[in-house]
Amino acid sequence: MTQQPYYSAYEPQQKKKKVPTWVWVVLISLLVVGLIVALGVAVSKRATQDHAGIPAGTDYAAVLYVEGTMTESAPVGSVYGGTYDQEYLLDTLETLTEDEHNKGLLLYIDSPGGEVMAASDLGDAVVAYKEATGRPVYAYGHNYAASGGYWLAAAADRFYANRYCVTGSIGVTYGNMFDFSGLLEKYGVKVNTITSGAQKAMGSSWEEMSPETRAIFQSIIDEYYGYFLDWISSQRGMDRAAVQKLADGRIYTASQAVANGLADQVGDFDDCLNALLEETGEVEVVDFQAPEPYNLLNMFMRSSMQRDVDSLLSLAPPSGPLAYYGN
Repeated sequence: MTQQPYYSAYEPQQKKKKVPTWVWVVLISLLVVGLIVALGVAVSKRATQDHAGIPAGTDYAAVLYVEGTMTESAPVGSVYGGTYDQEYLLDTLETLTEDEHNKGLLLYIDSPGGEVMAASDLGDAVVAYKEATGRPVYAYGHNYAASGGYWLAAAADRFYANRYCVTGSIGVTYGNMFDFSGLLEKYGVKVNTITSGAQKAMGSSWEEMSPETRAIFQSIIDEYYGYFLDWISSQRGMDRAAVQKLADGRIYTASQAVANGLADQVGDFDDCLNALLEETGEVEVVDFQAPEPYNLLNMFMRSSMQRDVDSLLSLAPPSGPLAYYGN
């Protein structure tokens, strides 16, 4: 008997090509990072309308904390402490201006200054708040209200300085501009820079600064310094020539600042706040403080090495034209 061939009823289908594992890993990683970034942005942005839980419709005085190195860029920490967030400060001032229940403003300043533009923009916003509302603005200088920090304090109706507060430092600098040309020459290293004009690479650390370049930088600093003098003269009601005599860049103690007309009174935070409340009447006090600039992305992604690098970078002052007190 001839054996019949055996045919299975199951016919194997052609295998589908599998998506490589690494593709799934990349896609899932991108999705996770996207979610973390989205959530992080939401967490890091605190609404300026948060009134610390006081009942709606309650009149209050606002305490706006201005801490750390002043900069227009993303929120940063500072070797002087505090977290400075220009966007938060400007948004909060706008919110307070539009809130009829806000009856006054106290600027808590603990800053050595920073970028000229940041100090100028924030000072202008405080003046706009005063002009739009007619409400009193007081400033309190804690550890530092120097240079750009003093620029802001000058915008207040009254400036109280803690007796240990470092203030003044009225002036403008371009920061530290290093010259490594001598070091390169010592080791026989030459740098070739191709530019469209003699000053296109002005400020380069790889060549000695020429008198022409120095004169250009000095002209910029002199112009911005003039704006600083004009600001203090107008805000403090002082003669510009008198301000200039005080504005050689030196720092002042609180008592020295009062004696020279740069501050109104030596006092602590409570002294300043009580003086404001005498003018506004007994109202609630609400703190407005920028949130920490860390979001969920930072929490998941920042390594200890990155934190060490950030700590080192925080020791350096910002670059460009500065109204800044520091070495």
